[in-house]
Amino acid sequence: MAPERERRLERLGLRCRSVSVCASLLVACASGPAAPSVPAAAPEARTAAPSAEAEIAPPPTPSLLPPSAEPAPTDDERRELDALQLGDAAFDAGDLALARQHYESAQTAAPDSPRAPVRLVRVRCAELGLAMSYAEAPHHPELERLVSALDALLAEHPEDAPALLERGRLLLVLGDAERAQESSRRAVALDAKNPEAHSALGVAYLASGDVPRALEELESAARLAPDQPERLTNLGTVYMLRGRLTEAIATYERALTLAPDDARTHGDLGAAHLANNRPDRALPHLLRATQLAPDRATFLTNLGYAYQKQGLLDKAVESQRRAIAVDPKLGSAWINLGNALAELGQYAAAREALLRAESLDTTDPRPKASLRDLAELEKRQPTPRR
Repeated sequence: MAPERERRLERLGLRCRSVSVCASLLVACASGPAAPSVPAAAPEARTAAPSAEAEIAPPPTPSLLPPSAEPAPTDDERRELDALQLGDAAFDAGDLALARQHYESAQTAAPDSPRAPVRLVRVRCAELGLAMSYAEAPHHPELERLVSALDALLAEHPEDAPALLERGRLLLVLGDAERAQESSRRAVALDAKNPEAHSALGVAYLASGDVPRALEELESAARLAPDQPERLTNLGTVYMLRGRLTEAIATYERALTLAPDDARTHGDLGAAHLANNRPDRALPHLLRATQLAPDRATFLTNLGYAYQKQGLLDKAVESQRRAIAVDPKLGSAWINLGNALAELGQYAAAREALLRAESLDTTDPRPKASLRDLAELEKRQPTPRR
């Protein structure tokens, strides 16, 4: 992935494990999961901005019953619908093997229907254990195979909204925002009341840097599904990008009332408080995020930044080193580590960290700005503290 696109993904907070967020993004404390950067947590140019993450929420269970205007289902259609209902219940319960069994029975009962094949794709995606985050698995061969299977299905059923939606979601995980937009737009046109279709389209716009359209779609998703925390967290991310911090914080807080142990929401709310220059309010949420997801470098580096803003420099350094241990290529963690070390007067170690950040992405202006600040500090205090 090109450095500029990598940094845009990082600043958006859309996890992108191919680089490292992030989202998926992506990732970094102040790093900010592909488009305009998140507002900085503080005015210092040498500090990275906190990140929020946008993810692709799981799709709602498609409606099983045909419209009332259609004739009553045949025996085969009834068997298909019954099997689909059992499969959906098993899928929601996390029993993927049983869900697959019922979906295959539905496919046998109605081999020309697209409903079971779409669900089987969803089961296979769940079996892979991938996070449903933008660019989580670029070029993943099994995901690409599943997209091809949906392409074939759509050749026969070009107006099947669930197939278009599932295709769009898989393309987002693959990092193909352009094709995800096309598929999700068609899904929205066919099923305008489906919140996941609006959500997927919003994430696709967000990944492409089209924040106004992303906001429109994610607000629609939240209106259609006001009690689904995934919709609210994605909407909060766009509010962050627009600099609407009060709305972002309120949206994340509402999401937490619906899912109080969701690590990403705690992390995003902490990032919003950092951007609002309230590290005291950020700390409890970032600590909780790192407890719930100790392997997320984004949360750790944001936590370190919050410590730094509170003057807890030793804890800041410790958190940044933990973030780097999780993701050695996370530029924001190296930048924040260098800045914290500089405040401690450990100039040689600070320079080493900032040069490391610069080497990760030579087009990123942040390490250069921090190195200039470090040089000014060294002029004023030539003798480093050991």
